[in-house]
Order: sequence, then C-alpha cells, then structure tokens
Amino acid sequence: MSTYPRDEFDAVPESPRRQGVHRARANGGGRRGLVWILAAGIAALLIGALAFFVLPGLVGAQKTAPASSSAPSSAAPTPPAESSAPATAAPTKEAAPTPTPTPTQAGPTVDRTLEVGVYNATGTAGLGARVGDTARAAGWNVTAVANWGGSPVASPVVYYRDAKDAAAARALAADLGISEVYEASALGIPLAAVLGPGYAG
Repeated sequence: MSTYPRDEFDAVPESPRRQGVHRARANGGGRRGLVWILAAGIAALLIGALAFFVLPGLVGAQKTAPASSSAPSSAAPTPPAESSAPATAAPTKEAAPTPTPTPTQAGPTVDRTLEVGVYNATGTAGLGARVGDTARAAGWNVTAVANWGGSPVASPVVYYRDAKDAAAARALAADLGISEVYEASALGIPLAAVLGPGYAG
C-alpha cells in the first residue's frame, strides 16, 4: 500500500453530506417551474377558447332578450291618438249640377238712341207729355211731344220709317203698351208713337 503525505482532500468528515445536492434541488425546482408554465399555458388556452366560443353566444342572447323587466310595469299604456270610436266620414255635399243655359235666339239689337216723337191724337190734355216721360224713363231718345196732325188713327200705333228700325218700333210699342206697329216711309223722324183713341197707357 502506497503511502502519501496527507493533504486537505484526505480530511473526510465522519458524517459526510451528499455532494451535489444543490444540483438536485436545482433540477427539482426547474421541473416545478415547467409545470407551472404548462399550467399557465393551458389555463390561457382555456380562457381564450371560452372567450372565443362561449362569450359571443352569451352576448347574442343578451341582445335578443326582451328589454322589458319581468316585473309588471306601473306605467299605463299610452292611448292611441285617435278615438277608439269608429270614424265616420263627414258627409260631403255633392255639388249641384250647374244648369246648362238654354240657348235663346238673340233678338235684333234695339237702338234706343233713335229720335222718337210722341203725339197725342185724343182729346185728353197732357197725355202726350205724360207718355213722353214714360218713354224717356225707358231709355228712349224723345225729341218731340205734340198733338197729332197727320191722318186720323182709330187706335194707338207706333210708326217706323225704315225697315231696319222695325225691331226698335216693336220695343217702343211694348214699353208704351201699344199693340199696333206699322211702317211709314213718309215719316219725318225714325219712330213716332201716336196715342189714338182708346189708349189706356
């Protein structure tokens, strides 16, 4: 057996402690750290899956749920703006049909500016002046009032000088209440009303 001088490595303690224990502890701590990292990763995956698949369904369900609470509302329903009674339309009055005017044959235009003479052929004084005023009131242009000096007449009569004045003569006779109208071309004025016997105008 070789003998060597003793050095510091020959001093072995009676209860030696295991060498490298710090390495074992270090290895054990690493495993525990890895487990925690894996657990945290799995938890993160689960949370992400929950957020991706479950939460959208819950949010959609909340959106479609009725907004009203399950408790009965104390507010009274708003009545409709219109009355619940059946609306009856106001009767519309039908416009009365406009009567169509019956076309009447227009008579010839009467020229009341023609000179008119009123002559008294009766014995009644003042008759010519009174009838002359009546003719003027009807719009006639009476230029002469006198006693009749022509051929005797048997009844009241209106004379006209030209055929174109026949309509004016008939209008004058109607205004004075005379029924007879004759043409007299020798007449000195366009129209002459002769108040003969029996004139009651």
